[in-house]
Amino acid sequence: MAVMVKPKEQRKAAVVPNGTYPAKLTGIRQFQNSYGARIGFEFTLQGGDVDGLTVMRSNSPNLSAKSKLAELLRGLLGRDLIEVELCGGIDVEDLVGTECKVLVLQSRGKGGQLYSNV
Repeated sequence: MAVMVKPKEQRKAAVVPNGTYPAKLTGIRQFQNSYGARIGFEFTLQGGDVDGLTVMRSNSPNLSAKSKLAELLRGLLGRDLIEVELCGGIDVEDLVGTECKVLVLQSRGKGGQLYSNV
């Protein structure tokens, strides 16, 4: 029996116009890139021409009161993080399904490709 292997299909990321959109946190994944360990928050946009499109924001998984991760979590929770969350951690998978608003700004990557920055 033959076992076929193929290159990974290149998915072109949806480029969303600049703006603020209603969204739902639909997924969280951990990965590594050139910046090291990352945690990705996938948001599915709701309504209008962007309904169903997904955008992602990635952060370092290191949590501190002034980190970008804490800023994102404050936005999702609608409140400041409490001491026990800052010291002991927080299970971000519990936040999947949270409705929120995301600010999307178009940016260019190192290779010149346009992407939606959350």
